[in-house]
Amino acid sequence: MHTRMLAASLLCFWLMGMGSAGLEADAVARGREAFQRAQSAYLEKNFSAYREAMHQAVRLRPRLPPYLYNLAGAEALTGHAGEALKWLDRLARMGMTVNPSQDDDFSSLRGNPGFEKVPQRLKWNRLPTGGGRPLFRVHQKGLIAEGLTRDPTSGDFFLGSVRQRKILRVDGKTFQVRDFSAPGDGLDGVFGMKVDATRGILWACSSSLAEMEGYHKSEDGRAGLFQYDLKSGKLLGKHFPPEGYGKHLFGDLAVDAMGTVFVTDSLSPGLWMLRVGGSGLEPFLVPGPFSSAQGLDFSADGKKLFVADYSWGIFNVDRSTRKATLLDSPEDVTLLGIDGLYRRGRDLLAVQNGIRPNRLVVLRLAAGEKRVEGLRVLEANTAYLDSPTLGVLEEKRICLIANSEWEAFDPSRGGLDPTKTRFPTILEISLAGGR
Repeated sequence: MHTRMLAASLLCFWLMGMGSAGLEADAVARGREAFQRAQSAYLEKNFSAYREAMHQAVRLRPRLPPYLYNLAGAEALTGHAGEALKWLDRLARMGMTVNPSQDDDFSSLRGNPGFEKVPQRLKWNRLPTGGGRPLFRVHQKGLIAEGLTRDPTSGDFFLGSVRQRKILRVDGKTFQVRDFSAPGDGLDGVFGMKVDATRGILWACSSSLAEMEGYHKSEDGRAGLFQYDLKSGKLLGKHFPPEGYGKHLFGDLAVDAMGTVFVTDSLSPGLWMLRVGGSGLEPFLVPGPFSSAQGLDFSADGKKLFVADYSWGIFNVDRSTRKATLLDSPEDVTLLGIDGLYRRGRDLLAVQNGIRPNRLVVLRLAAGEKRVEGLRVLEANTAYLDSPTLGVLEEKRICLIANSEWEAFDPSRGGLDPTKTRFPTILEISLAGGR
């Protein structure tokens, strides 16, 4: 979801919401402090202190692209050309699209043969990758579309609107659109959704935030899990967290084979659970070691949950012990800024909309599922992929919301900028090869 980023300035964060728990929180806090010291030193033109502080920030957060970029700039400003090129090379290998050739901090490197090669390598990262095609468009602007799922029995899609507080049903053959939820259901902004075809249920995350039509501050922090009859659209139940756990924003959910539902909360970061036949939502991992929990999915054996954290990466959560372990990755693989997360065999598919470029990637898990050993870009820099959000994974394809309209919201006016609204496009991306 887009309770997040995007800063273009050299000395701004690309990622937001970096509070966490335990050792992770300590590293985040100390990294942020180091970055703030670096910013002050930069503005004072004390580039030696700027470099020292950025080194400390990168030691604490070694896969955070803006830290790496700022460190490269600090190295260039202090005459360490080789080190500057090393950090820029890592950013290029990560797939980032920064442009140091137009940044005065790197002026000392102009004419350096190694630096002259950097813009070309980074330019490659801006080339279109992938062959996704528009499956259908919904001819309604101003939805801020976030959640998408599909009923495998009927073939129909369900699309959630944050702005208009509703769920749409899209015919899987004709792609005709009609409202599925009713105005009286009491939905707030609709985020992640899942179909439990075995039990004929559509589950939907509902969360209140300023982007909704008719938002009032008294609704802030309200979130719930809504349960619908898949065929009739009848609202079967609303499930809210018990009081005393702070404010909430339910972003995504996963349903296991037994019908148990797990929900991520990105505002009071944690995991909630609703048992089959249970009386209400229960804290499963609350508080959790998360900063901004997003997409989630089960391991192949169902014994673990993979949980994307926007600021940290991906956690492997053991369902029996409730122990969460942050996945390691190679130094040139960043797992930050992940929204949707879907398991496919020994791979994880991830929608990364918190970095530039926005992209859909395949993450190969190492044996033991405690480490990501490689990354492959499936879709990036294509005409349709702009601010992608959630999707639905099937055997031979993944369908996802390619252009969610989050950037159309103007907080100063409390509404949408009509020049930035677009028809939501559902992108179909083929998944070649087996699992």
